[in-house]
Amino acid sequence: MLGANGRFRMSLARKLSLLTGGVIAVCLVAALLVAYEALTRSAIEGATAGLTRATRELASLGQSGIRQSQSRYDVAARDPAVRQVLARADADPVGVPSLRDSALSTAKRALDKLSAPTDSGMPVELWDAHGQRVTFVGSDQPAMPEWPAESQSLRASRLPRVGPNEITNTDSVQLGRLYASNGRVYFWIVLPIMEGSKLIGYLAQQRRLAPNPTADRSVRALAGSGVTSYYHNVDGSLWTTIGGGPASPPRLDGNDTTRAWRGAHEEVLIASARIAGTPLVVTMESRLRDVLAAPRATLRQLLVVGILLLIAGMGAALLIGKRVARPIVAIADGAEAIARGQYDTRVPNDGDAEVARLADSFNHMANEVAMAQRALEQKTADAESASRAKSEFLATVSHELRTPLNAIAGYTELLEMGLRGPLTEPQRRDLARIRASGQHLLGLISGVLDLNRIERGQVSYRLTTLAIEPFLADLDALVSPQAAAKSLTLEYVPSERDLVVIADRERLRQVVLNILSNAIRYTPAGGRITLSAAPRGSSLVAVSVEDTGPGIPENRREQVFEPFVQLDRSLTQTQEGLGLGLAISRDLARGMNGDLTLESASGEGAKFILVLPRGHTEAGSELTTSGETAAIGTARNSAG
Repeated sequence: MLGANGRFRMSLARKLSLLTGGVIAVCLVAALLVAYEALTRSAIEGATAGLTRATRELASLGQSGIRQSQSRYDVAARDPAVRQVLARADADPVGVPSLRDSALSTAKRALDKLSAPTDSGMPVELWDAHGQRVTFVGSDQPAMPEWPAESQSLRASRLPRVGPNEITNTDSVQLGRLYASNGRVYFWIVLPIMEGSKLIGYLAQQRRLAPNPTADRSVRALAGSGVTSYYHNVDGSLWTTIGGGPASPPRLDGNDTTRAWRGAHEEVLIASARIAGTPLVVTMESRLRDVLAAPRATLRQLLVVGILLLIAGMGAALLIGKRVARPIVAIADGAEAIARGQYDTRVPNDGDAEVARLADSFNHMANEVAMAQRALEQKTADAESASRAKSEFLATVSHELRTPLNAIAGYTELLEMGLRGPLTEPQRRDLARIRASGQHLLGLISGVLDLNRIERGQVSYRLTTLAIEPFLADLDALVSPQAAAKSLTLEYVPSERDLVVIADRERLRQVVLNILSNAIRYTPAGGRITLSAAPRGSSLVAVSVEDTGPGIPENRREQVFEPFVQLDRSLTQTQEGLGLGLAISRDLARGMNGDLTLESASGEGAKFILVLPRGHTEAGSELTTSGETAAIGTARNSAG
C-alpha cells in the first residue's frame, strides 16, 4: 500500500514537474513571441524611418545641386550673343541655322562653358521659343526618346521630348523627365530665357546618368549598406538606378506605401521623395530579410537561454513536487469524499506553513459546503412544499369556482329559454352579459388549470406528422369571423402542399389559436393580420403570425411570455385576460420540441414565430382540408 502511495506521489510529482515545465514553456514562447514582435516592429520602423530620411536628404541634395547650377546657366542665358542669336531666330527662323558670323560663334563659346568633363560629348543646345534648335555644341545627334507618329510641325520641336508638362515659362533651371535610348538613361536640363515677361528661347543641356563612386558613397552614408536607390519619373514611366542601370518598379503591397515586392517572394521596404520642382522621384528600398536578420539572431540567442531555463525549472519543480505531493494527495482524497456526499470529511493541517494554510482553507470550505448543503436541502424542501400547496390550492379553487359558474350558466340558459316566464329586451341583454362574463371567467380558470398542469408535468403530447397547409387553412376559417367583427383583414398565405410538421394536433391548434386571438385583440380596427408557414432550413418549419398593431418595445419582449404578465400594447387601454395565453403557448411549443419567439418593435407591429420540427410525407399521399376552408373568402370579403 505504501509502495502504491509512493508511486502515486511520484506520479503527482512528475505531473507537477511537467505542468511547471509546460507553464514555463508557454510563458517562454509568449515572451519570445512578444520580444520578437517588438524587435521586428522596432527594426522595421527604424529601417523605414531611415529610408524616409535618406530619400528626403537625397532629394534635397538633388534640389540643392539644381539651385547651385542656376548661376552657370544664368551667365550663359544673359550673354548678349545668345540673346542676339535668339532675336534673329525669332525674326528669321529659317535663316538662323546658316549663320556663320561672330555672334553665333560667341554664343557657341558661351554654351561650351556649360559642358562638364563627365558629360563629354553631351550636347548643349539653344532653342527658340517654339522648341526648334538654333545652335548647339557637342554631339550633333543627341540621344532622344522614341518619337510617336505625330505631325511634322510637332516633330520639329524638341519640347515634347523633354517633357512639356514639366517645363514652365520661368527663368529658373528645370529638369525634363528621364528617358532611355540605346540602353542608357538621359534627361535634359532646360532654362527658359525670358525678355521681360516674354519667352524668347531655351537653353538646354542633355545629361546622362552614369556610375558615380562619390554619389554611391554618399548614398551609403545616408541610408546604410544593403540599400538600393533609384530615380524614376513621377508618373512611373521609367525606373533606373542612380548609376543609370536598368531597373523595374516594385509591386506595392496593397495600400501600404512602405512595403513592396521584388519578384514573387522578395519583400522590401521602400520610401520615396520627389525632387522639388522636377518630374523626378528618388526611391530607396531595403530587403525585409536583411532588416529582420538582427531580430532573428537575437531570437535564436534568447531561445537557447530559454531552453536552459526550462530544463532548470522542470528539475526544480520535480524536487518541489515530491515534497508537496503527500499533503496534496490527502486534500485530493478529502475533496473526492466531499464530492461523494461525505460532508464531514476533514484533512490534517500538519506540514509546511503553506500546506497547513491550504488544509485549513479546505476544512473551512468543507464546513461552508456542509452548511450550504443543509440550507439548500431545507430551501428545496420548502420550495417543493410551497409549489405543491400552490398547485393544490389552484386546482381546488379552480374546480370549486367552476361548479357555481356552470350553475350560473345553466340558470342563465333557462331564463333565456323563457322557462321562468317571458323576458323583456333589457332583461335579455342583461342575461347575455351574464353569460358572456361567465364564459370569460371559465376561460380564465381553464388557463390557470392548464398552466398548473404544465408546471406539474401532467401534460402529455401525442406527436404525429401533420400537413401544415390544410391545418392552418382550417384555423384561418375559425378566426375569420372574429377578425371581420373588428374590421380586420386576415390574410392566409398558402404554404407548400407537402410541408409537414411533427406536433400534437390539439396542442398545436391551441397554440396557433392563442397567437391569432392575441393578434386580433391588440390590432386596431382596419389593421391586417397575416398567417403563413415556411420551411426553415432542412429540419424546421416556421409558422408566423404577423400583425400591424402598436408593437412591443425591445426591452419588454421576453415579459410577454411570463405568466400573469400583460403588456398594454395600445398604451391607452387595458386588455382582458390574465396574461397566460402566451406563457402556455410557449410551454406547449417547447413540449413539442419547438419554440415560440417574438420579433417586434414599438410602433411596427408584432410577429410571433412558432418553430416546429419538420416531418416528411410518403410518396403519393394526398392532403385534404376540412369544409371550414370554404369560409375564408366570405370572411375576408366581410372584413374588407
